[in-house]
Amino acid sequence: MFRSGQCEWPSSCACSYTKPVSNMLSVETKEESFQMNKYKDGPKKTVRIMTNGYITPTGRYQGDSSYGSASPTYSSPASSTQRVSPTIDLDPDRGTPTSQTSIDQKNSKSDSLRPPSRTSGEITVQKSALKKRTLTKNLKPLFDLLPDDLIIRILSYLPSRQLCRTAGVSRRFYKLSWQPVLWTNIRISGERTDIDRAMKVLTRRLCQETPYVCLSVQKLVLSGCERLGEKGLTLIAQRYPELQHLELSGCTNLTNEALFEIVSKCLQLDYLDISGCPHITCFNLSSEAASESCQLQGQSLRLRHLDMSNCAALDDKGLRTVGLNCPGLQNLYLRRCQRITDEGLKEIANCCSVLKEISVIECRRITDYGMRALSKIGASLRHVSIAKCDQITDLGVHSIAKYCSKLRYLNVRGCAFLTDKAMVDLARGCVRLRSLDIGKCSQVTDQGVTALAIGCMYLRKLSLKGCVLVKDEGIHMMAQYCPELQQLNIQECQVSVEAFKTFKKTCRKCIIEHTNPAFY
Repeated sequence: MFRSGQCEWPSSCACSYTKPVSNMLSVETKEESFQMNKYKDGPKKTVRIMTNGYITPTGRYQGDSSYGSASPTYSSPASSTQRVSPTIDLDPDRGTPTSQTSIDQKNSKSDSLRPPSRTSGEITVQKSALKKRTLTKNLKPLFDLLPDDLIIRILSYLPSRQLCRTAGVSRRFYKLSWQPVLWTNIRISGERTDIDRAMKVLTRRLCQETPYVCLSVQKLVLSGCERLGEKGLTLIAQRYPELQHLELSGCTNLTNEALFEIVSKCLQLDYLDISGCPHITCFNLSSEAASESCQLQGQSLRLRHLDMSNCAALDDKGLRTVGLNCPGLQNLYLRRCQRITDEGLKEIANCCSVLKEISVIECRRITDYGMRALSKIGASLRHVSIAKCDQITDLGVHSIAKYCSKLRYLNVRGCAFLTDKAMVDLARGCVRLRSLDIGKCSQVTDQGVTALAIGCMYLRKLSLKGCVLVKDEGIHMMAQYCPELQQLNIQECQVSVEAFKTFKKTCRKCIIEHTNPAFY
């Protein structure tokens, strides 16, 4: 096309091309390529234009469209007679082609290919969003910024099952979830839980810092775990020497031998709940465990709370063993132990001189003689529950009222032989009584309620449910002498609407339980 820097077009061409051959611009059809060399040994840059075009006699390029920063101005073939003096040269500073034309109007098709212009506001929003995404990507979760001590404090509110699941979140959580301070209390429940295997896994993990023993565990609750067997119980006895609180209620596989091994090796045990274990008779030793009885010689258990409710096999002999081994017992619950008699209560009263609370609900073989033996404990006795012991009469309540002057709670619900005389004895002897339940005592009348109102001014809770002989007079006296009463049950009592309104007006803070629709 160009040779030796001269144009080969006819002489009518107005082209003044004088560039040397070394700085050459060549245009090809279909796939044209601009090759720009600033100098012989300088950098090269190629811009390819995919179009159909040709060179006009003036040296201008004619085509359909243009791409790239070094494209010349295009025009149709019909405009070949127009003389335009283009100058396509290399910028000596940047080494890139420049294009200057004198045409004012640009090709409309070329304009349509350009991206739409953006305002400064749109550019600012896009930059702000990009910056926000970058900052968010670089930020760590806020929970990861918390110190270990604070995370451990948060994890301390989770139950045992949730702690085990939390350990699988990450390595950091695994390390923190197994801190000994989080496993002072272990609570596992469920009838279908393989508790023996669960205790084995927990014990192995918690014994890493202190081999063979778990010194951090102080409270263990396994209530309702029917699959707890000898292996799990033996593991508890051998690996948890600092255990203070143990609940095994509803563990039907618990035996006397396993129980003895636990109480003899866990010498710090203070709270024991074995209610609903039908095989437990006492803390006696079997013939196989008799050789280990030396462990209890010269020392006693530190138990202060013992719940043996619903232990159907417990009898007076077993109760005597309990009393001998637990002289510091303070709370004893023997609900629905049908084989206990007055002799068992006598042994407890003789051995456990600091007993504060006892419950023998539905122990129907207990009589006034047992109440007289129990009253020997004296002023330390604060809570007594003898509900549904239908053989107890006024004489038994008289013994309690005479010797237990600091009694705070008394439940004699269902003792049908009690009369107003028993109420008078309570009003004289137990002036500090706070809670009294005489429901279903059908022989108590307004006279007995009046005596209680005058004598027990500190009374806060009173249940008269089923006392059909109590009427308006007793309610009026109660409102007059016990204005601080907080709870009153008058279901099935012959109380009028006027008496109810009077009492309600006087004792405004009292919650009244009733079944009379007219009171609403």
